[in-house]
Parts: sequence; C-alpha cells; structure tokens
Amino acid sequence: MRLSRRFWIALTICLGACSDHSGEAILSDYEARLSRTLDLNFESTAIAAAPRKPRAEALQLELQNSDIGTLDFLALTGCELQITIGKRNSSLGKLAPPSQRLLLDLEFLRHAPACIAHLESKADQQELVSLLEQSQILKQQQLARQIHNATLAGPEWHQFWKPQKIPVGYPSDTTSDQVLQALDAITAMADNWLRGDYVADNQMFEMHLNTLRSGDGGVILSATQTGHEFFSRWNTTLGEHTQQHACSPESRRTILETVIAKYFAGSVQQWLAPIMSRADNIQQASNQLENLLSQASSAEYNRWRQQRDDYIQAMKSLTVAHVKTLKRVINPC
Repeated sequence: MRLSRRFWIALTICLGACSDHSGEAILSDYEARLSRTLDLNFESTAIAAAPRKPRAEALQLELQNSDIGTLDFLALTGCELQITIGKRNSSLGKLAPPSQRLLLDLEFLRHAPACIAHLESKADQQELVSLLEQSQILKQQQLARQIHNATLAGPEWHQFWKPQKIPVGYPSDTTSDQVLQALDAITAMADNWLRGDYVADNQMFEMHLNTLRSGDGGVILSATQTGHEFFSRWNTTLGEHTQQHACSPESRRTILETVIAKYFAGSVQQWLAPIMSRADNIQQASNQLENLLSQASSAEYNRWRQQRDDYIQAMKSLTVAHVKTLKRVINPC
C-alpha cells in the first residue's frame, strides 16, 4: 500500500518533536562522532561532583537573646516598640523563620530611639532605658549575622542553589531576569540596613526571597557537572591520542573538521555558551551579597562558596583546554 506524502510529512514532524535536544544528548552525539572518526573509546573518568551546599539549618548563626521581660514590656506603654516586642515574644514570634526574625529586629531598631527618648524623662524608668540601649547596641552588632541567617542561610537560598534537572532548552530567551533583580534588590536592602537605614518593605523582601526559591542556581551547578563529566574524559582521551599520533591523515582530518565545526562549535558550544553566560550573571549578583556579608558568614559557608565558584570556573578552563587539544589532534601530516 502506497503511503501518502502527507503521512511522511506528519511522521517527520512527529520524529522531530520526539528527538532529544537535551544538553546530555548533544554532548553524547558529539562524543559518538569523535569516537567513530578517531576510532577512540572514551572511558569515563573520575570527577569531583558539584559541591553541595550545607543544609540551611546548619548554616544558621547563633545570636544572643535581648528580649525584654514581661514586666519591662508592660512599662513600654506609649511606645510603638511595645508592639514590636509583643510580636517577637509571642508564640508565633518565637517560631518565626529567619526572614521574619530579621524584619522584627529592623522594626526594633527603627522604634527604639523614640522609645528611649520617651522613657528618659521618667526617673523610675532609667533601668529600662539602659536595657533598651543595650538591646539596641546588641541588635546593631548582630545585624549582619541576622541578615546572613535570613538570606545566605535561609531556606530560599538553599533551594536556589540546590542541584536540579536541567530543563530542555535551558537557558532559553524566557529565562527570568527576576532572579537577578531579586538578588540586586536584596543586596541593596542589606547594604542600607548595615549603613543604619532600618526602613524595610517586609512584603517586598519576602517576595524577593520567594523569587530566589524558584531560581536557577542549582540548574547551573547540574549543567556544570554534566560538562565536567564529558569534557574531562574527552580531554583525557584526546590527550593520550595526540601522544600516540602526531598528526591526522587528510581523509580523517576532513571528516574531523566537519565534526568539530558542526557538532562541537555548532551544537556543544551553542548549548554551553549561554549557560556559562548565565552562570556569570548569577555568580556576579550572588557574590555582591556574599561579599557584603562575608565577615558575618561562617567558615563552612565561605568554603562552599569558594568551591562552587571554582567548580564553575573549572568548566571554562576545560572548554579552553578542549579547543587546544582539538588543534593538536587535527594537525595535518
């Protein structure tokens, strides 16, 4: 039975839609073509996995408590600070997540000066004034650590950098710039707070943190690890090949040039280059916040941060090394 032209067109469209355009498929295809062209077997090589961020809870920094007792709280009548302390001492306040604890501390720092001035005129409240002043100083001293707990050690930041499956087509033209905007906004807020401007838009701050929760830091780490796996074995095997073969015969060289142009430059690099560009943008925005809080961050966090950045940078080095190795492989006889 003769099949119609319409059937063949429909079948072609279907097969095209079902084909795998994932990064791993692109890398595997290039590897298979290199293998056939050079008669090589690319053996898996041991590589370091993408550094995993410590659990958010493990990165929380311990802070000194400066809560006002019940009797002192009642003496704050007439101060807006009384409402703030009431929220902090409530059952919900004691169980508040790091971001809410930060916002309550900022609220304390905003209202404390007016309350202290109000109580200073009362002779019987000097002890309370001293207690409030001590609490104010302590919260100022611990503010960077509190910001760290709410951001770099918070659950949103942990989810942001959690390795996850690489979406097909990542990063597409629709990759959200809201993540970068949220990072910049949080950094600007933190900088203002550390400079003594304690004004906070609570809803906006929480919204930016939630934007980070769905960000693609973890996708970058997954894509980088995939790149490490392939490029490491390519570079190792091709390096051994060039030691045994000083040049390529013309017949093989022509095919190899096509493979490199079409399947490395035209496919692998087309997949990898936008990811590395996205990684640069994410790293730069993340580093601004991390640099601001570096003195308050734990050694464990700073160690992971350095490992993360080095791992991404190593991917760029592997790419450069691969290009140099290809130039040696394709050397004509």
